[in-house]
Amino acid sequence: LSKPTSRDLKKGTAQMPGKCSQVALFALACCVVLGMISASLHRTSTPLSLAQSATRARMAMRVRPMGVGVRGRQSSAALGLQRMRAPRRGFSACAQKVGVLFDFDGTVGDTETPAMEVAYWELAPYFINPKPEEMEGQMKADWIRLNCGKPFGEMADDLDEERKAAGLKSYAEMRKAREEDPKVMEVVNAARARMGLKSIQQIRDEGAEIDDLWDQSRGEFEQALSVLAKPCKNIPELLDYLTEERIPFSIATTSPKPRVPISVDAAGLRKYFPAEKIHSGESDFVPSRFKPDPSVYLKAAEECGVAPENCIAFEDSASGVGSAANAGIGMIIGYVGATHIPLAEKKAHAEMLISGEKSEQGRGADVVIWDMIDAIPLIVGFKERRRQGMEGPHVPNIEPDILNQMESQATINWAPKAPATIAGVEPW
Repeated sequence: LSKPTSRDLKKGTAQMPGKCSQVALFALACCVVLGMISASLHRTSTPLSLAQSATRARMAMRVRPMGVGVRGRQSSAALGLQRMRAPRRGFSACAQKVGVLFDFDGTVGDTETPAMEVAYWELAPYFINPKPEEMEGQMKADWIRLNCGKPFGEMADDLDEERKAAGLKSYAEMRKAREEDPKVMEVVNAARARMGLKSIQQIRDEGAEIDDLWDQSRGEFEQALSVLAKPCKNIPELLDYLTEERIPFSIATTSPKPRVPISVDAAGLRKYFPAEKIHSGESDFVPSRFKPDPSVYLKAAEECGVAPENCIAFEDSASGVGSAANAGIGMIIGYVGATHIPLAEKKAHAEMLISGEKSEQGRGADVVIWDMIDAIPLIVGFKERRRQGMEGPHVPNIEPDILNQMESQATINWAPKAPATIAGVEPW
C-alpha cells in the first residue's frame, strides 16, 4: 500500500498494513481495559461510610417532584428510586441477606383506628352501665388504647369476664334478648352510619342479624376497612426502597383473611403484598395461633427464605413485640406513628413496647420510631452488623451514627426494661 496522503487522513480513508492494524487495535483495547480497571479501583478505594449510605437512602425517601404540571410529574416513589441507585457502592458493603416482617394494622396500614372503632361500637351496647353522653369521648379513646392489637374474640371474652364479675348475664344473652339501652343504641347507630354500616335496628328488621357477634363483626370490619384503610405515612416509600434493594419482606399479622387482603387493596399496597406474602395467625393455622405466639413470624420468615435472627420486625402492640421476641427475630422496631395512638400517649406507648411485657424472656422492642422514614438507617445498620458476623437473636447496641440519622422522635432500648434517649435524637 502507498503512504497515505494528507487528503486520505482528513477523510479517514487511509489504510494500514494488516499486522499494523491488528497491533493498533490490540493496543487501543488494552488502554480501554486498563482505564476501566483504574476507575473501578479508584471507586472502590473510597466507599461510602455507613452513615453516608444511610443518609443518602433516607434522603431518597424524602424526594418530592417539582416543576411541571400534574400530568407531567413523576411520583415521589419513582424519583426516590432513581436516587436510591446512586449510593449502591455504600450498600454493597451491607450485602448480608436480611428480611423485613411487618405487622399490618397500625404498622403498614393505618387501619387500627377504623378497625378498633368498629370493635368498640360492636361491644359498646354491652358495656357495664355506659353513659351515652361519654361514649364518643375519652371513654372510647381509653378503650381503644387498652385494647389495640387484641383479636376481637379476646376483647369480647374480657367484656364477658367483667360482666360476670358484676353479676350480669353474658353479652350474647343480652344481645339475644335485645335488652340494649335505647339511648345507648342511638349513639351506637349514629357512629355506625359514619362508618358506612347499617343500624342494628335495620339489620334486625331485615332479618340479617347473625347469632354470633364475632361472625357479624367480621363482615362489618371488612366493609368499613374497604373504604377507610390507608397506608401509614412513608410506608409506600419504604416498600419501594426494600424492593429496589431486593430485601425480602412480608406481612405477619394476627388479623384474619380476607380482612387484611381487603385492607391491602384499599390502601393501594397490593403490588407489594401478593397473597403469598400475607400471613395470618388467625387464618393460616388450625387452631388459630394469636400473638404473642411466635408461629406467624416463623412462617413469614420461612416464606422470605431468611433465618429469624436475620429478620427485622415492625410492631405497634405489646403482643406483637412479644411474638417477634418469642420467634427470635434479630431486631424489633416498635412503631407509634399511626393515628390510633394519640400524640400525648406516644411516649407511654413506646415505653410499653420496650418493656417486653408479653415476651417469654422479657425482651421488648430494640428501638421505637414514629416515622417510617427512620427505618432506612436502622435497616442499613442491621445489615452491616450481620455482615460483620454479629449473630444471635438480640442486638441491643444500635450505633450512635445510625441513630443520629433519624429525624423523628425515638425511644431507645439500651438494655432490657431500661428505655432511654440518645444525643442527636429529639427526646419525647
